[in-house]
Amino acid sequence: MANPNHNNLVLITGCTGHIGFSTLLSALRAGHRVRAAVRSSSKASALLSHPVLRPYTSRLTTAVVPDLTAPGAYRSAVRGTTHVIHIASPLTTGAPYSWEHAQKTFIQPAVRGTLELLEAARAEPRVRRVVITSSMVALVPLAQLEGRERRPASAGPVRPTDRIPLKPEPYETEFAAYAASKVAALREAEAFMARDPRPHFDVVHVHPSFVLGRNGMAAEPRASLRGTNGIALGMALGRHLGNVAGASAHVEDVAAVHVKALDAAAVPGGRSYIVSQRTRWEDVAATVRRRFADAVQKRLLVPTGSADTLDIELDASETEAIFGFAHRGIEDQVESVVGQYLELRAQKRAGMRKGAGGDQPRKAVGTCQQVGVNA
Repeated sequence: MANPNHNNLVLITGCTGHIGFSTLLSALRAGHRVRAAVRSSSKASALLSHPVLRPYTSRLTTAVVPDLTAPGAYRSAVRGTTHVIHIASPLTTGAPYSWEHAQKTFIQPAVRGTLELLEAARAEPRVRRVVITSSMVALVPLAQLEGRERRPASAGPVRPTDRIPLKPEPYETEFAAYAASKVAALREAEAFMARDPRPHFDVVHVHPSFVLGRNGMAAEPRASLRGTNGIALGMALGRHLGNVAGASAHVEDVAAVHVKALDAAAVPGGRSYIVSQRTRWEDVAATVRRRFADAVQKRLLVPTGSADTLDIELDASETEAIFGFAHRGIEDQVESVVGQYLELRAQKRAGMRKGAGGDQPRKAVGTCQQVGVNA
């Protein structure tokens, strides 16, 4: 029997990112035809040659969108599509941050990129649904996420219908600027849809918490520490992180929700969906010791790191009911992140041996192992 998803052409932005790559793979496995919007031809080549994607290249094409804020940026990319998943948006990097650049670096790219995509969807009559990646930071005041303010008991858990005001500038930290960009993008997207009394498509907003799990584009051990994967992996390598909100989601759950949200018959549109489960970061070290005992014994992992869990309850019950799944817990998330790190580390060590001309003395092998630990 033919797969009905083969009739769909889904534009996905942000495919070379953590969530984006997992969502791309999930969409292809579900049978959709996909057009991946990327920033450059080199990124297009990297996707099309990725070994995990090779079985699906007959249903995968690319479109280069170098500047997502430019007028008409997505017009060509959206043409002929039936659905859109918009993931591309600025992320925190940990690089030196200057609050004077918050608008240029975070706010405007998030807002303009979202509005340009919605404008392109409005110009393409075949588009039936747009799925936009938001975040829990668009629903929860930053002061509560960082523990500077207690959530009132009367407020109850964070719900997908919650909305918070846009905090005015200046944004003193990179994370504060990122949070503001998500609040602003959500507000502007909903205002865009409200201005059109009879749109031919609807919008679903997906709000993940901290996303953990295998990063399909990571090619070396250090890349495993990028983004929110660095929370769990950092603790597995001895880092102390301070206060972290107790909410996380497996990247494969986040990807599955994005893809299943394309089905307008099963998933109501014009709504937000939270993807998260309650997490105790104190459980990470115990999980590492239990599931990677051999690596701990060899000192490839040093699970002496820590993070203090800030209790925050996000109500994802509606997501589980509508999408028909139960969130994978922190143990599965940690196993995915740390397992990939060890795989990449082993591949790097093997490559160094090969590049050095074959078998090396034991001392040299030890040096490679130390490089892997520090990577």
